[in-house]
Amino acid sequence: MKILLVWLLTAFLFSSCNSIAQSNSPSESKGIDAVLAFYGGKVTYSKGLTSRTDDKLQGRFYELKISGLEEKIKRYLASPQLPASNCAYLFYQALTAEEKKAYAFVRIVIEGTNANVTYDFATADLAQVGQATRLIAQAVTYMQTAHYAPLLAKGNLSAASRQDWYKATAMFTAVDQQYGAVKEFKLQGFEFVEYKMASGPRRFVRMVGILVRTKQNTDFTFVLDPTASAQSEYLYGFDFSKKLSK
Repeated sequence: MKILLVWLLTAFLFSSCNSIAQSNSPSESKGIDAVLAFYGGKVTYSKGLTSRTDDKLQGRFYELKISGLEEKIKRYLASPQLPASNCAYLFYQALTAEEKKAYAFVRIVIEGTNANVTYDFATADLAQVGQATRLIAQAVTYMQTAHYAPLLAKGNLSAASRQDWYKATAMFTAVDQQYGAVKEFKLQGFEFVEYKMASGPRRFVRMVGILVRTKQNTDFTFVLDPTASAQSEYLYGFDFSKKLSK
């Protein structure tokens, strides 16, 4: 027998030009402002509690229903999962420590012309994304100064040999010459993935974003162990999507 208990507060609608309803805490308002600043559009928000035997995630949740993104997603992305994950993290990182513990997950609903798509993001996963951003901050520091030896030394040996990791130095140097020096990394979204390693299945996070450069920005993805320390070999892969000129 399915057990269902859902409680939703009154939903509030606002856009980037509207003030945020007082039922939100200051940090919740800040999180929604961050989503609006990044994507624009309009957001309807609500809070709820769900307990269903067939649900993967249960407990208190915060829902953001976002309209005005459908055309942007169709134009630039194959799936709304990436911006949905980014919206969840933008909201989550603005919460207080107590609020992060209070919510079990953040629900993102992206409204479409024909149908809505819904994604739930566990706050435990969002916390790991926060840990991954701190690892990326260190990696980007190496990239900003073009010190690729210490960056590639973070490559885990279970993913590739040290020699193979260091072979990427030439690629990074060529990219810098063509597109300019790295200024910063802007996260666009994330995805947790499971890879079969020699030691067994391992869970990693793909951190998808843009490297802001002095000439032309480039897409870049880090594959990391979000539970690793900054002193460890936390890097398991990367993806650079632009083609180099011959």
